[in-house]
Amino acid sequence: MSDINNKLKEQLEHLLLICNDGIEGYKKAADNSKGQEFTTLFTDYVIQRTEYSNELKDLIRQLGGDADNHNGGTLGTLHRLWTDIKYKLSNDEEHTALEACITGEKSAVEAYDGVLKDTTLSAEVRELLQDQRDGIERALIKAEQLLRVYS
Repeated sequence: MSDINNKLKEQLEHLLLICNDGIEGYKKAADNSKGQEFTTLFTDYVIQRTEYSNELKDLIRQLGGDADNHNGGTLGTLHRLWTDIKYKLSNDEEHTALEACITGEKSAVEAYDGVLKDTTLSAEVRELLQDQRDGIERALIKAEQLLRVYS
């Protein structure tokens, strides 16, 4: 496998970890939410991130990688632990969940931006990653709007 393919595979694996962290974070947010509007929203994002994860797995497999062993990253786990503590200390689960989502989404957008700077990406891969990044950014904007409304 060429160095370019190895680099791309590593970048996609990193994005896969981020997507899987998002799935776990949104599941936790949906489980802790008391309002149906928030439960529905967070569940929709679980579905979105699952689709993104599956798309990334397909790309990783096309590059000869093993995409089935990526459940999430250490930073994502630490972020969820911190969020769990905040849930226990807070009376406002939705506010806490939105703050956690905003933090996670900002990190995800930055990670996608970093990969999208790679000039060796094929048009197909670039389009898929840009679409995913834009979906994550829309989730970020929605979470920021909701936080302003419910604060």
